[in-house]
Amino acid sequence: MKSLKNGILLMIACMGMQTAFAQMRSPLSVNVDYSIAQPLGSLKDYTDKTSFRGWTAGLQYHLNDRLSVGLRSGYQEFFQKLPRAVYHIDGGEISAVQTRTLQVVPILATVQYQLAKPDAAVIPYVGLAAGAASMEYNKFYGEFSDKYDKWQFMASPEIGINIPFGKGSPLLFNANVQYSYSPYKMQEITSYNVIQANVGLRLHIN
Repeated sequence: MKSLKNGILLMIACMGMQTAFAQMRSPLSVNVDYSIAQPLGSLKDYTDKTSFRGWTAGLQYHLNDRLSVGLRSGYQEFFQKLPRAVYHIDGGEISAVQTRTLQVVPILATVQYQLAKPDAAVIPYVGLAAGAASMEYNKFYGEFSDKYDKWQFMASPEIGINIPFGKGSPLLFNANVQYSYSPYKMQEITSYNVIQANVGLRLHIN
């Protein structure tokens, strides 16, 4: 009986915390960000160019004024073109301009913890995402292509800030830095390691 009473009191306390947050902003939010990614490790050996071809989008639900859970997806393309040379391929050699790409589409579950209350002028947060990513490896030798598609586990810790456009505003500026890792292996690539910077907007939906 005592444990049931304690459980009810805990539920009421959590509901009270969520209600307090809802008075400031709706618990449901969406964000869309532009992404820049820097390859590391063996991925940098495959393509050493910073990727400016990316975006992320997420959906978050606040359980209280600090903790939220959600989903995140996005897109990032790594691209590099090498000068014409003679390359060894299966069955012989080919003289061609080589173009290397890796296209990544993650689908990740997320947890975020805010380090300040929702009425703060700047709201820093930390987060962790985990799930799977579609990896499309494509190496072109002129018009010929060496292409492989694969789904792979991915994990991504992050640190970021939200800055409201006025006290209680449902619209916030969002910026964060993520490190993404996947045990992805394909030819030159022995693992996927990327530092990614994102900037965009977060909107709390009534």
